[in-house]
Amino acid sequence: MARRFPLEAVLRLRKLEEQNKMKEFASFERVRARETEQLHALERHLDDTRAELAGRVLGEGLSSQQAQLYLVFFGAQTSRIRYQHDLLRKVEAEVRRKRVEMSLAMARRKIYDRLRERFLEEQERERGRRESRQADDITSLRFVARAQGRLAGA
Repeated sequence: MARRFPLEAVLRLRKLEEQNKMKEFASFERVRARETEQLHALERHLDDTRAELAGRVLGEGLSSQQAQLYLVFFGAQTSRIRYQHDLLRKVEAEVRRKRVEMSLAMARRKIYDRLRERFLEEQERERGRRESRQADDITSLRFVARAQGRLAGA
């Protein structure tokens, strides 16, 4: 009769913890990707507007009011881009922290996996020893029986 791994509950807990850390990491990774795309969109919009301004200046010219509007827009857009850069840095720091947490959870789970494997190997060795003892006992009984002439066919 095989014994159960005594730390099975802890192993299940470590697996659940690892899964939760992986989900958290994946969630923050999606946020990082979304915020990076938002930053690129803001930068593209600023570049497109600058190109549009250059085209207008070269083509038809620009009134002082329009130039003022462009300057205000550029200032606001640059401010948004700086804010997005700061936000992205914070998200990336959190992603790094979550990656470390996930790695630690994986390492803790692997420890219990190895302990379980060793336990199962020891159980298998013990079963082999029992079977070997039983075979030795049967062989000894047969030898004794043959020696006494009681075993049929000997």
